[in-house]
Amino acid sequence: MAGDPPDEARFRREQADLDSLFRAHYPEIVRYLAVRLGSRDEAADLACEVFAEAVRSVPRLRWRNRPVLAWLYRVAANMAADRLTQRGREVSMERAPEEAVEPADVLGERDALRRALTSLPADQQLAVHLRMVEGRPFTEVGRLMDRSPAACQMLVLRAARSLRTLLQAEGIHAGR
Repeated sequence: MAGDPPDEARFRREQADLDSLFRAHYPEIVRYLAVRLGSRDEAADLACEVFAEAVRSVPRLRWRNRPVLAWLYRVAANMAADRLTQRGREVSMERAPEEAVEPADVLGERDALRRALTSLPADQQLAVHLRMVEGRPFTEVGRLMDRSPAACQMLVLRAARSLRTLLQAEGIHAGR
């Protein structure tokens, strides 16, 4: 390991110290999953599964010029996709309507945005989340997604175009 590049050495340290890895990245994985799933409680549960998978898989991880966080996001994205697929197969049970604190049109727009976001491909969802929710620069988004910053900019741009089209189809137009 003496000749390892600095990024690989950091990867090895994170790989070995799962407790620090959990403390450092659990909140951002929960935020990402909450956006994908629409529920903070469900996101927290699934984030625990992501880190349980990390514990099981960490001995097999190999350095691929990406930080451990990139792998955690990929695991989280795959688990969220599986959960959404499973949710789509389940028969939905009617829930008692929760008290609305916001006007119905705002809630409707928020729900339409959530549906539109979840309809995006996983790579676009992740790029939008890292850039818009986490506020990361495109260079870091690219590093986490193992893509160039320009490719990540294109993902966010395509996602924005898709979101605009999907929201307009629901009668929601951006103020000009």
